Amino acid sequence: MIWLKRAGWLLAALIACVVVVLLDFMRHGGQFRTLKPHAPGICSPIPLTASAEDIQIDRARGIAYLSLLDRRAGMQGVETHGDLYALDLNTEPLQGNSALARVPPGFHPHGLSLYRVGDGSLRLFAISHPKGQPHTVEIFEQGTEGGFRPVATITDPALRSPNAVAAIGARQFYVANDSGARNIWQRFGELVLRRGLSEVLYFDGETMRVVAHGLKSATGIAVSGDGLRVYVSETLGRRVRVYARNAGTGELTPLEDIDLASAPDNLNFDADGNLWIAAHPKTFELVRHFISATHPSPTQIFRWSPNAVGVPRLEEVLLDDGRALSAGSVGAVVGRRLFIGSITEKKLLSCRLP
Repeated sequence: MIWLKRAGWLLAALIACVVVVLLDFMRHGGQFRTLKPHAPGICSPIPLTASAEDIQIDRARGIAYLSLLDRRAGMQGVETHGDLYALDLNTEPLQGNSALARVPPGFHPHGLSLYRVGDGSLRLFAISHPKGQPHTVEIFEQGTEGGFRPVATITDPALRSPNAVAAIGARQFYVANDSGARNIWQRFGELVLRRGLSEVLYFDGETMRVVAHGLKSATGIAVSGDGLRVYVSETLGRRVRVYARNAGTGELTPLEDIDLASAPDNLNFDADGNLWIAAHPKTFELVRHFISATHPSPTQIFRWSPNAVGVPRLEEVLLDDGRALSAGSVGAVVGRRLFIGSITEKKLLSCRLP
């Protein structure tokens, strides 16, 4: 029975390959790291009706805008409806309500961006994933009554898997596609072999084009206050890419990488120009958390200070084992308060900074 012997060797080789790939995925995802949880100060939960995957801050008015959607229910196949939520940071306890005067049909918000137009008016840009429909970038403008009303819906074939958006004009923005795969084999190459097929798109108000490619799952994007730098998270690359931005054309030129040894998610600038990076230190635990809500997934927050002198530019500000907040996807700072949102949990974590 030579063919049985050969089949046995083939099966053993296949099993060995699967084990090697799985161990490599776990190693690269930080599964074998020993975590030492810490917080910058006292952290308290703020209950929500759904999870806030992304946060944008209007510091002039003291309002936090949340991308609100019951993503856990969506993972379980339940029909969900999203909203953008305005949390008033001037009240104690904090109070909030819907930021939208009208919610677009099938609105499933993801990444969020806030932009102040030259005349002082505010616009919110939100990625939406309408069920059974093409992905969109919804643009809302704040009316005199305070609520945001839809003013434009942008869609394009290049929006294959939009995750994050960063506005740089009344209609202009960058978008991070977290996947560039066009078939199941390319998707396998992205997730398992960590092929860089992800892209950054630029919409100039009329047309959309690719301005950065070869990224390993771009899940977060932010533009510096002066508009000259664009920061992009690479979740599977475990780093943040920094690009110089041509303000005239929107083109991006690579400058440097911020290596994290963790899987970054959304990005946010504070009033002092520091970049706050939410990250998942153990991506295998994140996958398990998506499968089971009772399984915690650690949350990590970094602060990157691009102009720091004499001290490290990168600092780990918070590391939670998932008990206070699992699957933390964004950190936003107002004054001495750090707000952390989650992909799945119906709460924010509010931490006092020293």
